[in-house]
Parts: sequence; structure tokens; C-alpha cells
Amino acid sequence: MYYVSITGITGTAMPDPANVAAAVARIKRHTSLPVAVGFGVRTAEQASVIASCADGVVVGSALVNALKGSLDPDDKPTAKTVTVVINLVAELARGVRSARRQAAE
Repeated sequence: MYYVSITGITGTAMPDPANVAAAVARIKRHTSLPVAVGFGVRTAEQASVIASCADGVVVGSALVNALKGSLDPDDKPTAKTVTVVINLVAELARGVRSARRQAAE
């Protein structure tokens, strides 16, 4: 299941952690499917908060923006493009792993 954590345009607002946790709990009462949450997740801290209640965290706009910010004036990849995207993915993954470690304790 994919739960959209905010209404509006992705990348412009942040999800409310309490609302997301309540919605995920409500969804899980009705299905045994894993619940992934997306929209508005841009940082490792946000990914960690979402991962503490959801089975998965979906990040889209933050990756697109990181990629876009690494392009040259002609919208071509630069020497830093791969590194920028890899660094953001690693940061987000650290946030998710942090939530998983805390849950396991």
C-alpha cells in the first residue's frame, strides 16, 4: 500500500508525523500488506520519523531536485551528478536504518 502523507504539491510541505502514524495504524488494521509512505519526505530526519511507523519510505521530489541541482546550464549531467544523488540516497537510508535500530531496541 502507498499512503500519500500530504495533500497538495509534493516537495512543498512536510508530513505531520502524528497524522502519518495514525493513518498507517488505521490502514494496517485493514490489511496485512506493507504500507509505504511518501510525499514531502526530503531529509534523513523525515525519513527516520516515517520509517518508525511505516514499512517503507518513498522519496521522489527530493531526488529529482538533487539531480536537477547538479546539472549544467544545458541540463546535462556534471562530474558531481552521481555523487550528489548517491549522497542523498545514503543520507535517507541512514535515517531509515536509524528508525529500524531504535525500533529493535
